Amino acid sequence: MVDNGTSGPGIGDQIIITANLFRNGAGYGTEGAVCTRVAAETTHCSGTFSLPRGQVSWQHLKTSPIGTPPSDFDIAVTGGTGAYATVRGYARVARIAESGGALALYLLH
Repeated sequence: MVDNGTSGPGIGDQIIITANLFRNGAGYGTEGAVCTRVAAETTHCSGTFSLPRGQVSWQHLKTSPIGTPPSDFDIAVTGGTGAYATVRGYARVARIAESGGALALYLLH
């Protein structure tokens, strides 16, 4: 968490995310993302999944009460590299918690 100038949650604050990705229990890549608070209860997030055959970038805009993890939601796939250079699709994020969550990536080439 990066507090950019206000006492407590405020516009401009950021959440920096890094995560290990797993597929069927085995390591499958990493994720890096930045979420910026753009309104009282709204964040804009963008990130990248680094996978064995390339990278997939994504973004979303989400509104949820401050201090509450967002409920299940979809994120838009915005591009890719390597095997994913022409990819489009979305990811479904579920069961968010401090320790992680579940992600299903739906891609079309």
